[in-house]
Amino acid sequence: MSYVNPQGWGNQHTNNVANQVDHIADKIGFATDMVNNASMSLDSLQQELMAIANSPYPPNQSQITQIATRIATSKRQIDDGLNKIKEMARTIDQQTDNIQTPHQRGGW
Repeated sequence: MSYVNPQGWGNQHTNNVANQVDHIADKIGFATDMVNNASMSLDSLQQELMAIANSPYPPNQSQITQIATRIATSKRQIDDGLNKIKEMARTIDQQTDNIQTPHQRGGW
């Protein structure tokens, strides 16, 4: 039995929580885009390494250092994005707990 009546009691609270969850879901979409972009940069680094491996000349120290730096940056971006997603998932869990927990309202 639902105590949330779309015509009356509880509707404002439920709508507020739903809007907060929707906002967090949008943030998760953005964070996954960040992770995806970092993943694409790793793809380009892989292709660059393949080109270097097929080159008749060995890579120089600065090329290797630049690639290592870009790999580290991509890893940090992926880690950061995943941490943000985890944080937002916890927030969604907390918000949905508010919906699932019956609220005592003053009244009668």
